[in-house]
Amino acid sequence: MSVRTLAPVLAVTLLLAGCGGGSDKAGADDLVYKPIAPDVFAVVIDPKVDVPKTEAAFRKYCDDRPSCTIYGWTNPADVSPTAPLDDRHYQSLAVRYVAHAIGTDDMMWDCLRFLKAKAPCLPKA
Repeated sequence: MSVRTLAPVLAVTLLLAGCGGGSDKAGADDLVYKPIAPDVFAVVIDPKVDVPKTEAAFRKYCDDRPSCTIYGWTNPADVSPTAPLDDRHYQSLAVRYVAHAIGTDDMMWDCLRFLKAKAPCLPKA
């Protein structure tokens, strides 16, 4: 096969893998923070995201804010349009980060999906 013939196949493969401009999912370096309430943001993360890099990106994003909450989902259809979250949106949550005004922060992951997360696990009912 020629390169010209492989190009469409490669483009579809990258798209399905979550690479390239067509994906709604984001890695730690290209997160899109959508405001859903004052100082509360929603993001879509790739299910295979690098956990430490994502945690660092959340902290960097919230660094200059007095208080900041980030909710992350792996499926764009699960993202809550507003906060506080209802039960359905909370159950599908992949990660929650809260930066408190006093300078502390809390990071919680869905430990069933993110086995490498060192933070406490999100409580699931």
